[in-house]
Formats: sequence, C-alpha cells, structure tokens
Amino acid sequence: MPEDPVKHPPGEEYVREAIWSARRRHFSTVWIVPIVALIIGAVLIYKSVSQRGPTIQITFQSAEGIEAGKSVVKYKDIKVGKVTDIRFDEDLKSVIVTAELNKEMKRYLSEKTRFWIVHARLTAESVEGLDTLLSGSYIGMDPQPGEEELRRFKGLENPPVILDNLKGRIFVLEADDKGSLQIGSPLYYKKLKAGKVIGTHLSADGRRVLIDVFIQEPFSRLVTDATRFWNASGIDAVIGPEGVEIRTASLTAILSGGISFDNFEVFGKGKAVEEKHHFILFNNLKEAQKIHYNRELYFWVYFQDSIRGLKEGAPVEFRGVKVGEVVNFFLVGDARTAEFRIPVLIKIEPERFTIQGVKQKNSQVDERIFKALIAKGLRAQLQSSNLLTGSLLVNLDFFPDAQKLEPKKENGLYVFPSVPGTIESLKANLQSVLQKVASIPFEDIGKKVDTLLANLNSDTLPQLTQSVKQLNTELLPSFTRLIDNSNTTVEEMRKNYLDANAEIHRNMLKLLDEISRTSRSIRQLTDYLNRHPESLIRGR
Repeated sequence: MPEDPVKHPPGEEYVREAIWSARRRHFSTVWIVPIVALIIGAVLIYKSVSQRGPTIQITFQSAEGIEAGKSVVKYKDIKVGKVTDIRFDEDLKSVIVTAELNKEMKRYLSEKTRFWIVHARLTAESVEGLDTLLSGSYIGMDPQPGEEELRRFKGLENPPVILDNLKGRIFVLEADDKGSLQIGSPLYYKKLKAGKVIGTHLSADGRRVLIDVFIQEPFSRLVTDATRFWNASGIDAVIGPEGVEIRTASLTAILSGGISFDNFEVFGKGKAVEEKHHFILFNNLKEAQKIHYNRELYFWVYFQDSIRGLKEGAPVEFRGVKVGEVVNFFLVGDARTAEFRIPVLIKIEPERFTIQGVKQKNSQVDERIFKALIAKGLRAQLQSSNLLTGSLLVNLDFFPDAQKLEPKKENGLYVFPSVPGTIESLKANLQSVLQKVASIPFEDIGKKVDTLLANLNSDTLPQLTQSVKQLNTELLPSFTRLIDNSNTTVEEMRKNYLDANAEIHRNMLKLLDEISRTSRSIRQLTDYLNRHPESLIRGR
C-alpha cells in the first residue's frame, strides 16, 4: 500500500470528523421564513377549501340583468352566494348561470329548492324589487330541505309565492280559463283577506285551468265540501228592479284579480275536506249561489216572433217564479218549402216546485199531467225581462182562449205550444190602428172643411152679425126693463110679507100664538080625562 505523500499531524482525522459532525447538526435561520410562509399558505388553503360552499348551475331562458362576478344570490335580502360564470347551453336556447353559494346553503340544495331572477315588477299586492333599479338584478333563492341533493337546477320564469311557514292549507280550483288572476292574487272571506293564489297550470286533459290557492288559518278551517268559490275580479254590476247594484271585493281585486269564497246556508253545513281538494271556481257570486237540481225536463218551443234578445241561460218563469231556463236555440230551414223556424230548447227543473198528489219521476215527463195542462191552456210566451237591455224571457201561463192543441213529440221531446208575445201583440194592434187611420179620407175631409169655412164666411157670418145687431137694439132694452120690474116686485113682496113690521107678519104671529094656547088646553083636557074618566058621565 503506497504511503500518503502528505504528512498529517497525528490526531487530524479525529478533528476532521468532529468538525463534520458539528456542521451536520447545525440548523440555519435562513429556512425559518419559507417554512412559516409554507405553513400559513397551507392553513389558508385549508381554511378556504373548508369554508368554500357548493357550486351550482341554474338554467334560465334569459339571463337579463345578471352579470358574472357582480350579480349575487339572495335569500330574504341576505347575500348567500355570487354568480361566477354565465354561458349558453349547447343548443343556444337557454342560459346556464354558475354560482358559488355559502357553506350553510349546502344542505338546502334539494329537488324542492327554487331559483328565479328578481327584477322590479308590479305584483297583485305591491311593487317588488325596487332595489334592483340601483343595485341591478339578482337571483332569488327559496331553500328547501329534501330527499335528494342536487347541483343543477331549472330556474323559474316568474317569482313563486313563498309562504314562510304560514299555517294553512292548499286547495285546487277548476276554472274554464285563468282570467285576470295571477300568482299572488288575494282570496277573501266576507271581504277579509284569507289567502292568495300560489300557482296556475293546465289540467291533465288540457281542457281546464287548475288554480292552486293557499288559505291560512283560521279561514282554512271554514272550508267544507259545500264551500263555494267565485271570481271576484273586476266589477260585477247587476241591473234589477231596485236599480243598479255593484259588487266588488276590493280595489286590488279590480286591478289584478281576486277570488272570494263563502258557505251559504242553502247548501248546508258540509263536511270537512282534505288538503288539495278540488272545487269549481264560478264566474260570479250569482252563479255561486245558484242551486243545481238533479231532475231536468226538456221541451221544444217554437215561437212565431223574433227571438232577438233571448240568450242561453235566460229564465223560464211561471207567473214570475223561475222554473227553468233556456238551454239552446238554432235556425232550421226546409229546402222543399223554403221556410225557416227557430227551435228553442228549454229545461224545466221540477224540484223548483211541487205538484201534490203525483209521484215524482226521474227525468221523465208525466204525459197525463202535461196533456191536462195543455188542454187547460198552458202556453209559452216571450216577454221582456229588462226594458233597458232588451233581454227576453220565456213565460209560462194559462191562456183559456188559446187554440186547442194535442201535445206532440219531436226528436224524443215534447213540443211546448206557444202564443204570440206581448210585444208582438202590441205591434199587431198598433199596425191595425195605423191601417185604420191610413184608410181615413183626410183629403176629402179637408176639402169639405174648406167649403164649409168658405160658406161660413160668405153667408152665415153676415147673418150672424145682423142678428147680433138686432139683439143689441131691440131685445136687450126690453130684457133690461123686465129685470127692473122683477126687482121692484120682489122688493114689494119682501116689504109686505117678509118684513118684521108687515101686517101679515103680525097676524101670522097672533095666529101661531092662538094655536099654541089651544094645543095646551087640549093637552090638559086629555090628561084630566085620563085620570077621571067618570067625569064624562058625572061632569066635573
């Protein structure tokens, strides 16, 4: 083994090992700053990740007013998230809005959660979203816990009605159309606000509109299967014998629509119903109060008069009492005879009246009773129900002078005989009078009157003037003297016979006095003889 050419002092290797060991155990202060920075960064990253909320995507038809990095998500006017991105869907038909929510919103992202864009808008009760005029539009949120946790949602086009855990129940109303009702339209019970409309949608068959309404406590406890709902939107004006009657629930109902409901005694108390029970929404209060009868008898009626003013639903009355209504009418022509007629279909509801001594039959006309009534003169007649509107009704009454007819059937229904209406009779009488007036020879009469006046001016008037002159010159003086003589005679009679100092007057007074004394003497004699009849024999 070759020797080391460099000579080291003894014990050098031990010193070198000691120095290396000392260097290996020493920690430099230069590493403190990056290590601390690394620890702080790790803490911040952990804190950011642990506090970061869920990221969701919401699909809207339009993102009007929403801006990435600026628009926010709010619940009860509190910021719960922020919009981070806005992009189109693949087909460009919708917009996908990406938003980051706060951590506490994570457990409320379910299938029941709803999102919508809040703009300034006029609702049924107030003006909403006025703050968006300054701060811009934002996304509203209605968090609801559910069974399934979601991250993708479909936004609503219109803001929903948030009940905020109000106590009450939801019911469904069926209507022919939506009318002026909208989400948030109020419900009234005896003009007290009891709830509101929370949704509208079509029925499964697409024929009717279903309106979801929320009725809060304690009004919801009043709803039974006999409760009637009706549309209280706008103004309901009724013209009747008492004048014009205007009904409305409130100013809000006039402007934005509304619904009223009530329990009427005529339908009974009713039974309790479950939530989401279906009711019929009537057009107005009158229809809601209308009683629907089970038995209906249908008849044809042919009128010779014009039926202008007759409408479907017009009443059929018997001496002012409603017994049915008009169902339909149409025009029928005969190509062979070139004649037209108008069949009017009416229905009579037998439950509106009572016929004693007869058993009721289901939807069948008692032929024996019908023939007896027709034979007695029962007829249908058009009459005016309102002179202002010109509407007509069908009146039933007995006309003993009506032509005798035998009941007949057409298309399985009896034909109800009719007589001309009062208006047509008046027209016929007026036409007859006008014809008679037209037949008067006014021209000949005028000529004769002219001739008579001419003769009067030429012959009669001069003779009349001469006679008046003779009367003034001859007869009047003699008549005046006669009156003077009569006055003189009357004055002499008054002085000789009627004056108190006249001799005949004095003699008459004496005669009356003598007659009076004689009467007293006779009365005294009669009394004495009654007491002493024997004096006729004996004497006094």
